[in-house]
Amino acid sequence: MGSFDLLMTTAFVALASAVVAVLLGYPIGYWLSSLRRLRRLVTGVLLVPFVLPAFLIGLALRPLLGDALESSWVALGSIIFAHVLMNAGFLAVVTAASMTPRDQAEAARLDGASTLQLRWYLQLPQQLPALSAAGLLVALYSATSFGLVVTLGQGAVETLETEIVSAALQTLDLPTAGFLALLQSVLTLSFFVLARRLGATPTALFGEGEAATSRSFVGGALGVGLVGSVLWVLGGVFSRAITEGAGLGGNLSNLAGRGARDILNLSVVEALGNSLRNMVVAVVISLVVAWWLSKRRAGLLVLLPIGISPVVIGLVALVVSGYVSPALSGSWWVLPLIQSLFLTPLAFQIIAPARRALSPDILEAAQLDGASRAQLIGLIELPTLARPVVAAAALTSLASLGEFGAASFLAYGSQQTLPLVMFRLMSRPGSENLGMAMAAASIFILVALFVVWSLSFVRSDSTPGRHHEFAA
Repeated sequence: MGSFDLLMTTAFVALASAVVAVLLGYPIGYWLSSLRRLRRLVTGVLLVPFVLPAFLIGLALRPLLGDALESSWVALGSIIFAHVLMNAGFLAVVTAASMTPRDQAEAARLDGASTLQLRWYLQLPQQLPALSAAGLLVALYSATSFGLVVTLGQGAVETLETEIVSAALQTLDLPTAGFLALLQSVLTLSFFVLARRLGATPTALFGEGEAATSRSFVGGALGVGLVGSVLWVLGGVFSRAITEGAGLGGNLSNLAGRGARDILNLSVVEALGNSLRNMVVAVVISLVVAWWLSKRRAGLLVLLPIGISPVVIGLVALVVSGYVSPALSGSWWVLPLIQSLFLTPLAFQIIAPARRALSPDILEAAQLDGASRAQLIGLIELPTLARPVVAAAALTSLASLGEFGAASFLAYGSQQTLPLVMFRLMSRPGSENLGMAMAAASIFILVALFVVWSLSFVRSDSTPGRHHEFAA
């Protein structure tokens, strides 16, 4: 496949995923905003796929689709479906959190506006910047979801991501890999330009938002369908963890081993230890840098590292490693340092709005009383902004644990991470390997469920930041 075809395929996957996610998420968001007691539970279910790594969603869908993935059209459709499954709930939450104030809607109704006119002329123009920013995020994630394309494409679908890895690691053609990486970066910048033209602005993720003044039948039907799809996919993982291999107990105990016929270089537990170690380093760095940047002006460029594929970053790190000492290039520190590059924007988007909304009067009063800069941060800002900081730490931790692209370049041998080991287990025949992979995936999903459920208690009126946003 030529470079232009790869670019078009990647752009089509990204744009189709973003557009379909927006078209589904928008009406579902109205339904979500009309819920009362079930809103927190439904929000949690919808957001779980968004915080899971893309490769894990691919691993969950792969056994469900089976041999049908041998068709390139089925594989392409499944990739887009997986992206929509991951991100439509996120768009719904964004829509629900950016509802038009109730008094404006009621005033428009008193003036005779119908429900359609209310949404088209009043609500949609006010929500368009938020939806544009959210759509940009979806397009960026979809354009760089290397793990998902590998797990579902299986060679039938090729994108810039997969060809970069093939050229760099299989044929050792670094000039071709570099040119494809340049095309991928151009595609990312194009998405930024498009989002800017649509007026993308900070997008609230956590927060209750205004309740809808009317129910949406279409949104309700789509919402129930999306919730059912999420439960179907994730339920398949739990089902296989129980039924495949040695059963749930046996599969969990086998995680201490290296799979059937010792196909792994290390045990799943050891790989988890590597991932946890990398996670601690990457999250600490990203939180510190995000905190430092949070008082500085940043626009759409804050999302640029997210749009630069981890595969491209891993390729650059691999090339640079040839010009530094082997002790440094072969160190396990390289991977968490690289991961912190694209974790920092995620932490920034949650911390910055809350920190900027903190009342300056409190800080000025403390300074007049002689408080040092360290005391301001340690005794006032950090305790007051504990919830957004915890939310940022939780989401970046999940992102680090599930990172696949850069790790495929930089983690090898005894330094392999959990995603790489899980993918290797899924790629080898045998029910024992499949059972181990599904058991590990089940644990990951349960951790994600706990994180999302915890974040659902971060209310918009419970912190001085009021909005914990995905800024653009």
